[in-house]
Amino acid sequence: MIQALVSGILLGGVYGLFSVGFSLAFGVMRIVNFAHGEMVMLGMYTGFLVFTYLGLDPLLTVFVAPFLVGGIGVLAYLFIYRRYVGRTTLQQLLAAIALALILQSTAQLVFGPETQAVRSVFASQYLLLGPVFVSYAQVVAFAIAAVCVLAVEGVLRLTRWGQVVRAVADDAEAAEIVGQNAQWVNVTAFGLATGLAGLAGAVLVTYYPVNPHVGFVLMPIALIATVLGGLGSVGGAFIGGLICGVVEQLTSAYWTPALQDIPLYALLLLFLAFRPFGLFGRASAH
Repeated sequence: MIQALVSGILLGGVYGLFSVGFSLAFGVMRIVNFAHGEMVMLGMYTGFLVFTYLGLDPLLTVFVAPFLVGGIGVLAYLFIYRRYVGRTTLQQLLAAIALALILQSTAQLVFGPETQAVRSVFASQYLLLGPVFVSYAQVVAFAIAAVCVLAVEGVLRLTRWGQVVRAVADDAEAAEIVGQNAQWVNVTAFGLATGLAGLAGAVLVTYYPVNPHVGFVLMPIALIATVLGGLGSVGGAFIGGLICGVVEQLTSAYWTPALQDIPLYALLLLFLAFRPFGLFGRASAH
């Protein structure tokens, strides 16, 4: 029980990190980025390339992957999502799904369909705490995720840019009337959102194998975590990620790993039915 809880919290921290990015894009621009899982995949493949061709620890890509994937996210915003800001339409959802499929197919062409694994310096080291043992790779990944989420929360609450982002999220037209450049805010916010996905991929690949379809596996977790925490709530998305990680690990330990996602979908349906604005969201967010 304790082992599953600890493992779930550590894994859930990384889930929470990329869920924060998904929540940020929705909270500021009302964009449901169904390609967010593929952004995590790109971050994972960045670590794979650094490990395979440079022989370096994949964890070092935490300094590269956020900017690389964030840059790709900015291009995606400018060429695809910009026209859909402020309204979640069927066209926007289809555009996001198309982007996800393009990235997935491109990864399969470049890297092949095989599942790949890398070895971090922490991968074979374990910390024993009584009856509980945890991988140092998971501990480091959780620490990076927690620090980054706190930093994002601090930036959004305490900086001038963060105040403008919240103003644009509340009312973009009013923000522009008082002289704020909503377009620039949206570009930088979407770059940050996808950059967080890239960062999550860079830490996740140190103990989680990567293949071209891993984004398809991770995308529902970001969606569920965001709904649980509250649409548009950064801290709520992180808490939602922790819940997803714990539920997955408990299900794997006491039921079967093959069905570990079923309780998550059941939880999603319950929240949508009885608390659609999540644990920390506002009632108007849905």
